[in-house]
Amino acid sequence: MYRALVIDDEPRACHVLEILVGKYLPEITAFKTALSPQEGISLVHSFKPHLVFLDVEMPVLNGFDVLNAIDTWNFDVIFTTAYHQFALQAIKVSALDYLLKPIDIDELRIAFDKFLRRQPQPIPPGVLIKNLVHNLKTPNPSQHKLPIPTTEGIHLLTIADIIRCEADNNYTFFYLTGNRRFCASKTLKEFETMLREHDFVRVHKSHLVNLQFVEQIDRDGTVQLTNGTAIMMYRRVRQSFFSKPG
Repeated sequence: MYRALVIDDEPRACHVLEILVGKYLPEITAFKTALSPQEGISLVHSFKPHLVFLDVEMPVLNGFDVLNAIDTWNFDVIFTTAYHQFALQAIKVSALDYLLKPIDIDELRIAFDKFLRRQPQPIPPGVLIKNLVHNLKTPNPSQHKLPIPTTEGIHLLTIADIIRCEADNNYTFFYLTGNRRFCASKTLKEFETMLREHDFVRVHKSHLVNLQFVEQIDRDGTVQLTNGTAIMMYRRVRQSFFSKPG
């Protein structure tokens, strides 16, 4: 049903992933490997994979260079990496997936199930990859862009402009500077995962706030934001805030 390509300069890593895919991902019926970035770029054009497992760290061209060398991104990507903090942060906020080496079977299945849920794609994969490339070229994480699906299409929101997010069942409302508001068709929990490392805190089950816009926190646990919004904290969050030194 699906074609998959792995691009990794380590033969053993390719072999292990091929075994895992063959055993645990029966939905993938065609699988090829590329042991160099150049071979991978060629196979993207000729093999036309639905999904690419792309190693981040490779000599000469890394995984992101490979993406830059491809004109049309009509495939989905799951990155594989030993660890690279900045890269992982950029991947996460760009709504893409990654697997840490050595690859865990359960994590592989979870990442692939996310890929399946995106079929047909609510966000064209090219939009996500283009946004990832932008985020990787932007050294200031607060200027990274977060893709959110709305009824009007895809909006790329600059993280520094997001004041707070509010849950509404399976939707999330974004409140931004300039009195802008967007409704995203994803849960607050999904965005919490993306924004946790960008100074966003889940102060209440329905509220995620950007600490850069917190004006003060009252002793009763009320969070006062710079746009005039007041939110009552969870008790456990309030206790952790007031127990911090200073």
